[in-house]
Amino acid sequence: MADSPPVPSQKPRLAAVPDALASLPLEVIDNIFSRLHIYDVVRTSVLSRAWRRLWESLPTVDLSHSPGICASDIDALLLHRGWAPVRAFRLPAKDPTWAIWSYFHDWLLCLSRRGVRELTLALSTQCGIFRLHSCLFSCRELTRLSLTSCRIPPAPAGLVGFPNLKTLRLERVAVCAQEHAGREFAALIAASLMLENVEMVCVKLHGDGPDDEWVIRAPNLRKLSILGPFEYGGITERLPLLEEAIFFGRNCAKFLTGMVGITKLDFSFISIWPTEVDVLEQLPFLFENLRVLSVTVNFCKMCNIFSMFCLLRSAPVLEELEVWGWSDGAQEIETNSEFLNAQCADHIFANLHVVHMKKFTYLVNEMHFLEFVLLKASVLQVLYVTLDFYATCSNEEVVTEIAEYPRASSDAQVIFMGREPESANNECRGFITAWESDDEISPNEARPRRRQRLKSESVAQVEQLQEELQNLINEEEQVLEDRSRLNKEISMLHKEFDKYYSYLRSAIQLICKAHNIECRLDQPPRHAAAPASPSDEGTSGEGGAPMDTAVNDSHAGPPENHAIGDPGNPRVDSSDDVVISAADAHPSPEDHD
Repeated sequence: MADSPPVPSQKPRLAAVPDALASLPLEVIDNIFSRLHIYDVVRTSVLSRAWRRLWESLPTVDLSHSPGICASDIDALLLHRGWAPVRAFRLPAKDPTWAIWSYFHDWLLCLSRRGVRELTLALSTQCGIFRLHSCLFSCRELTRLSLTSCRIPPAPAGLVGFPNLKTLRLERVAVCAQEHAGREFAALIAASLMLENVEMVCVKLHGDGPDDEWVIRAPNLRKLSILGPFEYGGITERLPLLEEAIFFGRNCAKFLTGMVGITKLDFSFISIWPTEVDVLEQLPFLFENLRVLSVTVNFCKMCNIFSMFCLLRSAPVLEELEVWGWSDGAQEIETNSEFLNAQCADHIFANLHVVHMKKFTYLVNEMHFLEFVLLKASVLQVLYVTLDFYATCSNEEVVTEIAEYPRASSDAQVIFMGREPESANNECRGFITAWESDDEISPNEARPRRRQRLKSESVAQVEQLQEELQNLINEEEQVLEDRSRLNKEISMLHKEFDKYYSYLRSAIQLICKAHNIECRLDQPPRHAAAPASPSDEGTSGEGGAPMDTAVNDSHAGPPENHAIGDPGNPRVDSSDDVVISAADAHPSPEDHD
């Protein structure tokens, strides 16, 4: 019986390689994907089997790092998710056509049905003020809402607010209402019991005026920011948990009455009303916990200085003071030591440790106030001074004068920080106070810009630099013209040389043919202005066959027939050498005779 064929041995099965990407926690993957372009997020499907369709169900849809995305891609992105919940959706809208075709209505409706918690919509200013759909109020799970350049529609009847909302940020937003936007907005805040942070930047409340009555009630509010040129009505009720407040606008002093317990306050006086001075002069309370105070003051206006001292007298435990000089115009009165002492109180600067003086212009009132702080702050540790970019004084003048001021604290150090950069002069501490609408106020009314002051020497220096720059431009143009002319002359010389060389080659070939002499001619010399490419070296122009650039050693004549000036090199460098070398290599019959 024939032997049965051997059974092939089975190959050992390789152990499965663990998928490292599949073991990453969902929170880590979500954090990674939220930092990528959405197209790159979709491409990650090929990296791991576990990631094949993971992008369709991730809780965060962040398009802030996805420039160039079109509306159809966002539609497809939301449709592929099916009913997967959305925890966060961030979209900076750059394309104005999205608002024209009302894509946002469909996206908002889709997000409201998927329980979105964090919603950030930043529309382009080219879109105008786009009115959002009322389905925004159906997003009951929201914990953070940030809207930019849009219009909020009137709230539906019976709305009880956003029960989970903690952060509300509105920038260049118009709030519409059935009757009065101020009252309805205050009602929305009061109904959102979990609200902790409210930021209003250039928010327009339709129908609201400075004399309207409405109250902000937010028992859990910890930070409130109101910035912009609009004159709001209403007041704030006592906010027991409020820790920080920022006010940079008109008629905001009345909101201070509900902020007794704050620890940090940022207040601007540059657009203060005359009636607000009375409010600040008669504050019926003390800020018992206020430890950090930042103020923006025009030291040329007395109402600004009076209001600043009112806050300083009302902050007995103040530890850190930041004063931004925003002075413009002529000083109404000189605030000498007698005037400053009249504004003083027993407890003023009693706990002051750190002072920042920023954007000073070396005005007399500014320097008097700086001297007053050093004289009264008995526990002061450090005072930082920063000059404005356009201050007319020199750094040495400021340092020399401050060094002569007496100091109440032996530990006080004055640190000069130089000058603010020029770009800082065009921005009002990063706050937006302009509004693009028919009833806007001018930026100069919202925040006076500091006028640029240049010395006559600086103007002359600028003119001299401009003249030198123009001379350099003229010289460069002349050099270019000369170069163009030389190139034309060189080109003409090259053409004449080519004609001469072609005639010479033809003559040599006729002579060699008449005498039955084998003639090998070198390639024409390369023009210096047009170097040959490496592929042309060692090849002929017609057939591409190698062509000798020198007479072969086997046909070379005796040393006395080599090129003159280089006796050891058999290379032929001139047409005469070519004729001699060819004749020596193949002598004629007459030579044998």
